Amino acid sequence: MCFLPGDRTPASSTGNGFLAAIQEFFKKFGPIYYLLITFFSPVLLNTYYYRLKTFLVRHNQEKIIINLGSGPAILENRRDIINIDIYAFNQVDMIADAFSLPIKDHSVDVIINTAMLEHVANPQHILNEIQRILKKDGEFFCFLPFIQPFHAAPDDFHRWTIEGVKHSFRQFKKLNVVIAAGPTSGMLWVLLEWISIVLSFGSKTLHDIIFMILMVLSAPIKLLDLVLIHFPYAEKIASGFIVTGKK
Repeated sequence: MCFLPGDRTPASSTGNGFLAAIQEFFKKFGPIYYLLITFFSPVLLNTYYYRLKTFLVRHNQEKIIINLGSGPAILENRRDIINIDIYAFNQVDMIADAFSLPIKDHSVDVIINTAMLEHVANPQHILNEIQRILKKDGEFFCFLPFIQPFHAAPDDFHRWTIEGVKHSFRQFKKLNVVIAAGPTSGMLWVLLEWISIVLSFGSKTLHDIIFMILMVLSAPIKLLDLVLIHFPYAEKIASGFIVTGKK
């Protein structure tokens, strides 16, 4: 639909290093990539997937729906959703810069934005673009990280508390912020990084190999969040939040 100038083939969308190269390879195969994340990531994403599915059920194919910063994802097998990304993944429909979207004001019904805002230097500018292109009463669904280690894609800048989310999204109405990934997910990812740092003795490659092995072996631990996500004060070390609202 629209292309930025130059070669936008994704070659460095995950940062540098051995682990980044593995991620970059599997990103060429979108369904496999997200399947691996679901099973082996230290973050339990079932709440996110359930709430996204429930959200999309309310919005039929007659609406204009955008997945902003989509990567190689096809959400819920919905081919009507327009995927926008700065990289030319096979699943992307519009290759564009989210800081200056080639989309008319007040023209979009729904915007989905998942785990993208932490990777831009000025997320408020993106939120201004979201407000600009949304129709009146248009809705958005966004995932934001809180307790997560540094993960470049290819950069990493920000994290949000619940109060930080409310402040950043203050221009929107009917805000609702809920835990998307619970305290076990927040703890586990940090713990895996800590062990990998200690055992790698300064070697980036060794760190990445240890991390991947630990990630696979410890994956079942995150299932504790099926219960702990409902505990009082779980938001204090939650891995991430879902925020929804309207223009």
